[in-house]
Amino acid sequence: MIGLALGQLVPVGANAEMVVLPLLMAMLYLTFLQIPFEKIKAAFFQRRFTYTAVALNFIWVPLLAWGLAMVFLKDHPALYIGFLMLMVTPCTDWYLVFTGMAKGNVAASTALLPINLVLQLILLPVYLFLFAGTTGYIEASFLFHSILLVLVIPLVFALATNFFFQKAPSTKRTFVGKNGGTSYRFFRVGHRCHVCIPRAIII
Repeated sequence: MIGLALGQLVPVGANAEMVVLPLLMAMLYLTFLQIPFEKIKAAFFQRRFTYTAVALNFIWVPLLAWGLAMVFLKDHPALYIGFLMLMVTPCTDWYLVFTGMAKGNVAASTALLPINLVLQLILLPVYLFLFAGTTGYIEASFLFHSILLVLVIPLVFALATNFFFQKAPSTKRTFVGKNGGTSYRFFRVGHRCHVCIPRAIII
């Protein structure tokens, strides 16, 4: 409710995009920080999970979206096409944060991210042609830009942070940073780097 109210203010709404992306990258960095690199590498070979997720995202969901659009939006062409475009392009970044908050398998979800991005680029024109009789596309530059910002940069920074703590001489080292009166606590136990975030930040 607070975010909805703030979004109605002209200065906030006009500049929200400048804030959302950096905050998303920071949240993804903190999420990746919790994952051992070995798990991320192994996640790329979890074929059963990948096949299931791809089938749900690119077969079941588009068919469901088409059925719902035909029932409720058939007489509203603009809403019909907009709804289809929204539903056949699965989320490619925020779901990682929510997966981490829900204690899900973030490593497997991370491995799925580039697959989602590439398949969206390829299949969106196909879906629009089959379900709406029109065509559309996603710019390849947008695809690579998204992969760089929401996957590569946060992941590289998280790996670099873990590498720094692995090289630390003590078995446990703590670094505390403050931003606007809020403390962020990083600590290393063994070969893992952890971050403690106040619950208020997540909410």
